[in-house]
Amino acid sequence: MIFALVSLVISAVLLIPYIGWLDKRQIQQYLREEGPKSHAHKAKTPTTGGVCIILSACATVVAWWIYSHGGQKEVLIVVFWGLICGLVGLLDDLAKVKQKGNKGVSGKVRLLIETATGIGLGALLYTRDYSYWLPGGDPTSPMVLVHAAPHHLGPIAFLLMSAFLTAATTNAVNLHDGMDGLAAGTTALVFATMAVLLLGIGNESLAVVAAIMAGAILGFLCWNRNPAAIFMGDTGSLFIGGIMAALVIAGGIVVWFVPLSLIYIAETLSVMAQFSYFRLTKPYTPEKPMSVVALAIYKLTHTLPGQGKRIFRISPLHHHYEAVLGEKGVPEGQVVLYFWLVQLALCLAVLAIFSCWR
Repeated sequence: MIFALVSLVISAVLLIPYIGWLDKRQIQQYLREEGPKSHAHKAKTPTTGGVCIILSACATVVAWWIYSHGGQKEVLIVVFWGLICGLVGLLDDLAKVKQKGNKGVSGKVRLLIETATGIGLGALLYTRDYSYWLPGGDPTSPMVLVHAAPHHLGPIAFLLMSAFLTAATTNAVNLHDGMDGLAAGTTALVFATMAVLLLGIGNESLAVVAAIMAGAILGFLCWNRNPAAIFMGDTGSLFIGGIMAALVIAGGIVVWFVPLSLIYIAETLSVMAQFSYFRLTKPYTPEKPMSVVALAIYKLTHTLPGQGKRIFRISPLHHHYEAVLGEKGVPEGQVVLYFWLVQLALCLAVLAIFSCWR
């Protein structure tokens, strides 16, 4: 699509002066202490590159809106959804820069805002007319069976799904963004696939938004590929995750998104498993006898002294593979390429099944 190309060019060009502007003001990445030691050289890399993704995507969506004389109102809701999440990410990045550390906005506050955003904007979607959503306007179409339009689920289930997907997707993409070009490459593939899916079910407006997002991210990737000249920061990862969740919910492609997001699911589960196992394996003798369940809950909810065991070298999962493969001489860029290839395989598999199902 021409608008995807426009978004790509705007993003890539905007980043040229923006990187210089960030360098002059020393708006740099602050690495977490428990992160890979091999990333020490990245500490002074400019961050908040997601600002250019946001500007290019939003400017192109507006241009398309004017060109097409207005599309479905769901487009505005989807973009607003992403902007709220992106704003939270920007505040988080700026807090880290101000504190000169890796602790920004509280995780609980972020989760609360993301969940509230999912509920609030999900409520707006629920009031919309979804007659356009039915493939060919036929409620008996087999395609309807694998979608989740609001009026099929009911208000409570739909709002819960909106809240969960918004919080889960934004945080999963944020966790995934840990190597040069990693999140940019996989999310560009996901958005491109979503554009095809949405176009296939007849939702051209949301398909255009997905294609524009793919273009904006590819433009950013021109400067984020290894060795990265800039990082997207939480500004970019939360915006991308927020608008991705919004497109999935508004477009009713939740079932298709599950296999598309397997890498993000694995990344999130690796962090949860690592955290839980580390705490559960810490040595602790309670003063009073406790049941196995009570002891496990106590260990998970209290910060105890001592060292526990780890399942992975380091989490999230991409850092584990980076460490293991790095010992065998595999460079970071090649590890990222492997993740891209896995994501590409997932995208092609989903499109193949989607084509057969139709």
